[in-house]
Amino acid sequence: MGAKASKPAQSATRKFPTRTPGTAAPPHARSRPAAQRSSEPRASFTKDDTIKADGADPDPNPVTNAAFSQRLKQMGVATPNPTLSNSSTATPYPEFTGPGPHSGPNFPAAAQNPTLSALDARQRLQDRADIEFENIGQGREFLDVGTLRQMLIMQAQGSPAGDIERRLRLKSGVVGRLGPRGVTLPLA
Repeated sequence: MGAKASKPAQSATRKFPTRTPGTAAPPHARSRPAAQRSSEPRASFTKDDTIKADGADPDPNPVTNAAFSQRLKQMGVATPNPTLSNSSTATPYPEFTGPGPHSGPNFPAAAQNPTLSALDARQRLQDRADIEFENIGQGREFLDVGTLRQMLIMQAQGSPAGDIERRLRLKSGVVGRLGPRGVTLPLA
């Protein structure tokens, strides 16, 4: 692979066909008679009125076109689909009734949205963890992996839950949430 033998001869010089001086050129390279040249269309470098008319927009401003405006009026106001999906279960936008508390679109409640519920629960847990971190002397409930591993090793060795919580400065009941001994085990 990559050896010179696997590649085509790249160093070989390219050979071009040779023609001896004075020999005739191939028939396709000969010039044509003047009568044939004049009958063929030739390119023009100037624009005449026909070319300009062909390239012009037939309706330069469609907004001011009366037929276009009439078609828009016939179509009426568009009613958007809130999720742009045929299988949507969301309720459509309510009719606009004027200024007031219900003049915007009707979105589902945040409690019915699983993503928003998960984000809300995550924020509540983060707030609790921040408070615990500020008051570190009152015992911990949120554990890092190292502390959790120590707790599991101590539990597997038969230490009582109260001793584990006291030695690792945990809140009471944290060890009990893991379940009975043997349900969760540390990796060896």
